[in-house]
Amino acid sequence: MKGVTPLTVKVVVDSALNIPQDIVTLLDIAVVPVNIVIDGETYREGVDASRSLLVTKIGQSKQLGTSQPSPGDFLTVYEHLGGEIVSIHIAARSSGTYQSACLAATMATKAKVVTVDSEQVALGGGWQAIAAALKAKQKATVEEVVEAAEQAKAEVSTFLTVPTLKYLSRSGRVNFAKALIASLLSVKPIMGINAGLVEVVSKSRSMPGALKEMVSLLKEKYGQRPLAVAIMHAEDPGLASQLQLLAEKELKVAHLLVTDLTASLVVHGGPGTVAISVIPMEYVSGLKAQ
Repeated sequence: MKGVTPLTVKVVVDSALNIPQDIVTLLDIAVVPVNIVIDGETYREGVDASRSLLVTKIGQSKQLGTSQPSPGDFLTVYEHLGGEIVSIHIAARSSGTYQSACLAATMATKAKVVTVDSEQVALGGGWQAIAAALKAKQKATVEEVVEAAEQAKAEVSTFLTVPTLKYLSRSGRVNFAKALIASLLSVKPIMGINAGLVEVVSKSRSMPGALKEMVSLLKEKYGQRPLAVAIMHAEDPGLASQLQLLAEKELKVAHLLVTDLTASLVVHGGPGTVAISVIPMEYVSGLKAQ
């Protein structure tokens, strides 16, 4: 009908995309929590415990794991929101979360849901969701919102490093024997995300060296393009500050976020894990105007 304002497409994510709460609120993004299992007790990230508390518990734990939200968890959110929804999630090759969202989308009766596999972790996927939500606020169509996420996906990068391979070994992410040898040699792996899989892309003999290598890899890719940079840490603000200084020195940082690392990654990397996710500023330029 002429004169009727079109309804805004809604954006849904899971908590593993690591989007800070102020941006979640600002852009009206709905977040479905990932479940963190610590010594047999399950916590919904951001609901039952903060990321900071979960990192502390992870550091004291004997057994760790994560479990994706159920299709019912997603369906409850979809039906509550109604209308048109773009649901963006942690890499399908790293988690069952995306599959849960897809199943829920087929069950929804009050909402039309399009799911997007970010093929990323943490704010590597979060930047995509932010780009989509910014587009949605412009009263864009669902197709335009999905396109914004897909275009951002092609340009985003995430790197992370860990102070110890103990947690990666426990989670089955690396071979135990290799982890033991690497730990004895004090090797710090630099990991990147390739089509949804976490891969070791470089190594360093120290954490400061690993931070420099991550920034060097980003500089090699982006040069002096204006960037939105997210630095995430697991209860180690000192490392985060070091990484921030390196990024600001070597990269053209147009927008900076420093935040807690999502607990679903800390389960695998352990306390002290530090990560950086970067996207050219043009994809999230509306964030500075909010």
